[in-house]
Amino acid sequence: MMRTFVFWPMLGFSAVAMVLAGCSSQSGPAPVVHVADPAQPLPIVPSEVAPKTFVQPAPVPVQAPEPKRLAVSQSTNQDLDQAWRLPDGAEEKWITNGPAVFSLQISERAQQSAGLPTRATNRVFQHWLPGTLNQIIWTNFVTLTNGRGTAIWALRQRSPSWPATPPSVRWNRKGLMWGMKGLTALSPSWEGEGNSGQIPITALTRRHGYTRGHSMGADGFRTNLRGKKVWFLTAEDRLEQVEIVREVVRTPKQGIQQDYTLVLFNRDLPDGIDPLRVAAEVDTYKRIAVRIIPFGTAVPRPVFMTEQGGHVSASVPGFTVPTGKGGDSGSPNLLPLPGELVFLAGRATSGPSPEMQADMDELCRLEKLSPEKYQMQWVDLSAFPQY
Repeated sequence: MMRTFVFWPMLGFSAVAMVLAGCSSQSGPAPVVHVADPAQPLPIVPSEVAPKTFVQPAPVPVQAPEPKRLAVSQSTNQDLDQAWRLPDGAEEKWITNGPAVFSLQISERAQQSAGLPTRATNRVFQHWLPGTLNQIIWTNFVTLTNGRGTAIWALRQRSPSWPATPPSVRWNRKGLMWGMKGLTALSPSWEGEGNSGQIPITALTRRHGYTRGHSMGADGFRTNLRGKKVWFLTAEDRLEQVEIVREVVRTPKQGIQQDYTLVLFNRDLPDGIDPLRVAAEVDTYKRIAVRIIPFGTAVPRPVFMTEQGGHVSASVPGFTVPTGKGGDSGSPNLLPLPGELVFLAGRATSGPSPEMQADMDELCRLEKLSPEKYQMQWVDLSAFPQY
């Protein structure tokens, strides 16, 4: 008998769901699974190079009755309701919607008006289909949660003389993200923040940091932040300090939905700091079926979202914190792949794009640096189906 998991609705990403609602759907067979050692890092794919096959661990075997597959591109809410309605005499059946498998369980209850018994159907999420991106992410997340919590830092405190002296910071080694590649790209503090943790900077290359664009001043290339200190923390709790030499700000304009600030550091981040790899936000949400199963639906779909108070919300009940407060804008939204965090976008701000890379390149040229050395590294998710 398969164990039943019941999840209450999750928060966030309604705006992304609205964008995806207008995208075309596409489905296909699950990709071939290439088995690899999960302890090994995923391959780095430069943005200008054709991507290679994404390596994923072996899927968890699933034993279930053959589900009824709905044609996603043709299904309507009425179609789904009809498919989810159990016939008289049936006790349980299975259906899929994209990558999600549900069991339909029958129960009897009294009609409120006449007090007569009637039959009702409960839709209960069971598992993700093997070989889908959702299944890889969820299986990985389950291995992280035992004894883990949402706090990112065990200590994050400004000294009385901050920013003349660095903050005191230590990682929380019982946090959900501890031990994942890319964690050290999250800056615990920088001189331009308001309250602690606001307008955070996230390293996307060894010379470039990312934060929000709105409320950061006029668009364009500037040196308004020159000399501002930014701190990063190695896995050994050693602080690394860099300074900003110049920045570029992009804010939303008519017909252009760019919202980010990129800062250029005065030196390369050292080996103890790992910039985040990136993935295209809208494409990734297609591959985790946001269009047909929006965020807020009662299925477990972890996406990590940090917030100014020093916590991370996983979008899963028991591991959620508020992430839409004033000052959270630009905090990174992260895809939790096995052993690695991948940058998708900032909170209410833009994800990685060719235009963003072009701005990084120009920042480098203005400081007589070689842009080829400082390219965002893209994760290839093309082996996974879209929905």
